[in-house]
Amino acid sequence: MGKNKKYYGLSIATFIGLALLLFIQINYIVKAARLEEKNFNHRVVMALKDARDEIGNRLCPEMDRFLCGNNCINAKRKSAEVDSIIHSQLEIYNLPLNYTFAITDTIIGPNSALIWGPKCYQQTLNGLLEREGIRLRLQFPDRNRFILAQMSGLFIMSVLIIFFLVASFIILLRMMKREQLLMTHLREFVNNMLHEFQTPLANIRLAANLIIKKKSDKEKTSDYAQVVLNEYERMQSHVENILKLSCESTVEGEWDVVDLKQVIEELVKSFTYRVEEAGGELKVNFKTDNHTLESYNGRLSLVLSNLLDNAIKYRSDTPNISVETSEWNNLLQIKVKDNGIGIPAKELPYIFDQYYRVSTGDVHDVKGFGLGLTFVKKVIEEHNGRITVESEEGKGTCFTILLPLK
Repeated sequence: MGKNKKYYGLSIATFIGLALLLFIQINYIVKAARLEEKNFNHRVVMALKDARDEIGNRLCPEMDRFLCGNNCINAKRKSAEVDSIIHSQLEIYNLPLNYTFAITDTIIGPNSALIWGPKCYQQTLNGLLEREGIRLRLQFPDRNRFILAQMSGLFIMSVLIIFFLVASFIILLRMMKREQLLMTHLREFVNNMLHEFQTPLANIRLAANLIIKKKSDKEKTSDYAQVVLNEYERMQSHVENILKLSCESTVEGEWDVVDLKQVIEELVKSFTYRVEEAGGELKVNFKTDNHTLESYNGRLSLVLSNLLDNAIKYRSDTPNISVETSEWNNLLQIKVKDNGIGIPAKELPYIFDQYYRVSTGDVHDVKGFGLGLTFVKKVIEEHNGRITVESEEGKGTCFTILLPLK
């Protein structure tokens, strides 16, 4: 409980720190954008002032009539001249943007206070012309894009930093959640292990005491001795299951060429009686002739045995189990399908995790340590294969194994 509080405290502190960093970073971007906009606006104003002076230097009766909106024979040429003056001044101030201009006597309201809002730049021509109130108005359709391009390096760096911080926080939360789940599963594993070992130990102790008391009764003594042997084998099976995962991932030893069809046939024979005892059926369907691949220590037999055992243990009623093989892209595909209780969708991502057991309502309803499927996945990956699972709660589960053929 103390560790959980520390984890929650650390996650909250990390979240607050991340929120502060994001706020500072976003605030910094906004300030940089405003500064870049201010610089842009200043250059446009200076360019318009210089354009006004240039127009004043070139002013003549025809230009005056054109700018005042009076009839001008050379209006088209004068418009091109004003355009040339504006264009040259913008280039001097390093503003190579597309623009539109107008000579007008209308007054517009103030520009938007937003950074990316519409902006219109004006320069009065009072003092140059006979008529007052004439303005040179300028607009830039690509203004926002230009400002972003000017600060692109800073903007991209800031966005990358923000994404990095968010991704780091998400990864940290997932790691913490994963560790908490592992701790929970480990506690359940220890509890299950203690429960599984207590029962045979109690039976062995009871049988040993009865053997001592019934030394003269050979028949009873033989029965009690058999109980001891049975419980010993049960404990030995538990120990082997635990030791399965203690071995290193790297496989040492010789790999043998095996015919998996033969392995499957032997397993089906050994499991058939258990399925028939439950009133069910175990089918096998070989859709390919090639079942030859490399394996070692009979581990693939243990893998399939584990899947068949689970299909029987986690049945809902009458078990109907099928094993099917086929060839796909030079891979042997093996499907083990059942009509059992199925696995809830929310638990599917975790079924191969060490110590994880799918809840069945009673933690001891089905015996186990949560190591079987972890061992299955580990062995399949050691054989350069992969395993996937499809399941629907209440309808059954299908495990699909892909292994490289010889």
